[in-house]
Amino acid sequence: GALLIGVPAGTAALLLLRFGRRALIPLIGLGGVVTLVLPFALQSARFARLLELSEGTNFFRIRVWQSAINMIRDQPITGVGLDQFLYNFRGRYLLPDAWQEPDLSHPHQMLLDFWTRLGILGALWIIVLQVVFWRAGLLLYRALRRGDALLFALVIGTLASMVNLLAHGLIDNSVFVSDLSYVFMLLIAIISNIRAIDAKGKLMV
Repeated sequence: GALLIGVPAGTAALLLLRFGRRALIPLIGLGGVVTLVLPFALQSARFARLLELSEGTNFFRIRVWQSAINMIRDQPITGVGLDQFLYNFRGRYLLPDAWQEPDLSHPHQMLLDFWTRLGILGALWIIVLQVVFWRAGLLLYRALRRGDALLFALVIGTLASMVNLLAHGLIDNSVFVSDLSYVFMLLIAIISNIRAIDAKGKLMV
């Protein structure tokens, strides 16, 4: 997830934010290189199963998503509680054909993770937070394009990092691990603090 989805998505976002339409040519070129290299990569044992949905990690990931949806269907308002996914998963919601992976502690998807841990209010919170983050971040991006170069670079890096985090969160944990939670809150804090720059150009914390 981090290597094949998060990093490419974050890199593409970084190039597009920095160079705009001029980034399309290098991105198309990069996509061409990946297309040429992929058939050779798929010959290795590690990469050969990337597109396999009937077994391996992709199979178990789809099954854990289904289990998380079943949890949400049974407890849509409250979820199952903080750090309770594992016990509910292997105690009641583990699908029979996924019996080989009974120790998964999270649903491997960001929105499902928030919903199962915090209930429907948690799911709504992360959606609203992202809307606020991107609205503020893009406003800063437009305002700083011809302004402070350092702050502009910081905003671009922060937005691209959030793209990376969200892309990774499509298929794996993205917030509820210590290091990832620090990164998540740091990205939000950077945008929040840049918005609070005073007339003297000092960051107000």
